[in-house]
Amino acid sequence: MTILYALSFTDRLLLALLAQPVASALTLTDGQLALLLGAGFAIVYALSGLPIADRIDRNDRVKIVVAGVVLWSIMTMASAFASNFWTLFALRSGVALGEAVLTPAAVSLIGDLFPQKSRAVPTAVYGSMGSMMSTGAFVIGGAVLAFSGTIDHKVGLAAWQLTFLFLGCPGLIIAIVMLFTVRDPRGVATTMQQSGAARMTFGEMLGYLRRNLTFYLSFYIGLAFITTVSMGTISWMPTAIVRTFGGAVQQAGYQVGTMGLSAGILSTIFWPWLAQWLGRKGRKDGTLIGLLASGAIAMAALVVGIGQANLTVVLGGFFIAMFGLASVGVLAPLSLQMFGPRMIRARLTSLYILATSLFGYALGPLAVVELSKFWNGPNALIHGMVMNATIAGALSCLAFLLCWRESRRMESQPD
Repeated sequence: MTILYALSFTDRLLLALLAQPVASALTLTDGQLALLLGAGFAIVYALSGLPIADRIDRNDRVKIVVAGVVLWSIMTMASAFASNFWTLFALRSGVALGEAVLTPAAVSLIGDLFPQKSRAVPTAVYGSMGSMMSTGAFVIGGAVLAFSGTIDHKVGLAAWQLTFLFLGCPGLIIAIVMLFTVRDPRGVATTMQQSGAARMTFGEMLGYLRRNLTFYLSFYIGLAFITTVSMGTISWMPTAIVRTFGGAVQQAGYQVGTMGLSAGILSTIFWPWLAQWLGRKGRKDGTLIGLLASGAIAMAALVVGIGQANLTVVLGGFFIAMFGLASVGVLAPLSLQMFGPRMIRARLTSLYILATSLFGYALGPLAVVELSKFWNGPNALIHGMVMNATIAGALSCLAFLLCWRESRRMESQPD
């Protein structure tokens, strides 16, 4: 699951790295690129999550994951042959539909395989892949793009086309291996699960959410806004560096990827440790404190750092920001495992995906473009990212603060 999560982020963010050559080949505007990077992926990813999660809570999770991986891998490879905006839009939607399966299934499986006190490590390992690959994908993509550039003249395809093809293949191979070697632990379910005692209907889930409306609403709103900051920054950072400071796309990918990957590794070690340390002191709200603190750190780093005229300072600000933003991939699932009933964890996770995707992924890249229109020149995207971080970052901190206050009346859910 962890390897698949890493691959999913690589395929998801590949277009962000290839934005410049793809836009040139297909004659795309910045607005069209923003839709492809955001809404073209996020709307399908978000809206398909809940019905898929309902199936995951009731059926063989492994087979559902395999089907999703095959779909997103084929759609990634097919993107190499897109001829216009609408073709690529449809293919991006196919990638989103396939990837919508993975995280709800993984959180559900971790909840079944580990007791509550032991879930922090496996959840952190899984979440760390998303946190690290949200920028580490640029390192892999940059390396594959560089290799593709050495053979493109031999095969008659552009380097960006070969990059889509190469990076779509690993998922297909892993899916085939997984189908024949992995079994869903529900096949050996406990007596309680077999009797149906652990089921919760959709209506019962809605009743539970209504009883805890303030907590969950502020939690999901906070995630939506912090992801708006994250995706607005990550999606445009390589392009902004190329436009502002010059250089090749591959070099910008390496710079952004190296900073983000190292920050992601540090983040996924520190924030779960902080939550566990607070837990040992009797604080059940450690994950929410982490989300509030990390969001404030990221907002401050982006506002102060990435608007500077020195590339080293910009990359340093990006590093600190990613140290904060990367926490979401670990702390959000841990929060749901801590406060959410086990019978609906896949569905609660799908609501997390709905919030982050429908708003963060869809609006983040577009918000940066719209805000950048208040400036002219090659550094307009940088200014757009700063404004996006200021507005959405402040709103996320307010939402997490409300969620943290509400959590004090809630108790961790028994298994």
